[in-house]
Amino acid sequence: MITMIRYKQKIAIVFVVLLSLSLCKKSEKQEVQREIMFRIGQTTIYIDEFSSFINSLPEIRKVELAKSPEKMNQIVAEFIEAVSIVEYAKQRGYFERPEVKIRMLSNMAEIVRPHIFMNEVRPYMQVDFKEMQEFYEKNKELFKHPEVARVMKISGDKKELEELRKKFKSVKDFVEYAQFKFSPAEFDYGYISRETNLPSEIIQLIFSMNAGDISQPVKFGDSYALFAVIDKMGEGYWTLEQSVDKVFKAVREKKLRDRISQITKDFLLSSDVYVNFDGIEKQLNVKLSREKFEQMFMEKFGVGQ
Repeated sequence: MITMIRYKQKIAIVFVVLLSLSLCKKSEKQEVQREIMFRIGQTTIYIDEFSSFINSLPEIRKVELAKSPEKMNQIVAEFIEAVSIVEYAKQRGYFERPEVKIRMLSNMAEIVRPHIFMNEVRPYMQVDFKEMQEFYEKNKELFKHPEVARVMKISGDKKELEELRKKFKSVKDFVEYAQFKFSPAEFDYGYISRETNLPSEIIQLIFSMNAGDISQPVKFGDSYALFAVIDKMGEGYWTLEQSVDKVFKAVREKKLRDRISQITKDFLLSSDVYVNFDGIEKQLNVKLSREKFEQMFMEKFGVGQ
C-alpha cells in the first residue's frame, strides 16, 4: 500500500515537472513571437522586418534617421501609406492593368537584383593568383603586342621647353619634372603602338627614338611638347605582371558569365518557363536568343561590381 502511494507520488511529481516544462516552452514561444507593426488587408508587416530594412540602409542614411526623429516618423508614416495604397490597388484590380503589371515587375527586379548578386553571384567571383596564371598561359595570344614604346609628354611654350630640354641630363630628370608639375593623365601615355591615335608625324618621331631619348620641342596641337621614350619593346607578349589588371578582369568576367549561365540553367530546369519566340518576333519584331539573355544578364549585373 505504501509502495503504491509512493509510486503515485512519483507519477504526480513527474507530471508537475512535465507541465512546468511545457508552460516554460509556451512562455518562451510567446517571448519569441514576432510583434506585428501593422496589418492592412492581406499584408502583415512585423517590427523586425521594418528594423531589418532600416539596418540595410546606407550608413549615412541610418545616422541621419537616428539624429532626426521627425524623419524617422516620416519614413514610417510614408511606408504605412504606401502599403495602404498597394492593398487598395490590389482590391481594385490595378495590378492586372498591363501598364501597371509590367512596370511593377520591372521595378521589383531592380530592387531584388543587388541582393541576388551579393548572395548568389559575388561569392563565386573571387579570383586567386593561380587562376590568373592558368588563364594567362592558356590565353597567351590575348596578350600579344606589336612594337610598342612607353611615352611621356610635357607641353608648354616653345622657349620654356627649350630651356627645360637643356636642363634635362637624363630621362629620369624628365620624369621627375613631369610628376612634379602634372597629373599622370596629363603626361603619361603608357605604352603606345604605331596604331595609337596620335598625329602621324608624332608617331614617326617617337618610333625613330630609342629608349631614354628626349625629343626637341615639336608642334603639338595649339602648343609645343617634349616627348620622352621611357621604354621600347619589339613585338612580343605582355608578361603576367604587366597585364595583371587585364587578366584579373578577364578571369572575373569569365566567372561572372559562368555563374550567370548556371543560374539561368538551374532556373529553367526548376521553373515552368514558356517564351513565345515566334509571337514576339511576329508581333513585336524582336528576335530573342539565349546568348542575348546572357549578355543582358552580364550588363545588368556588371563585371566591375
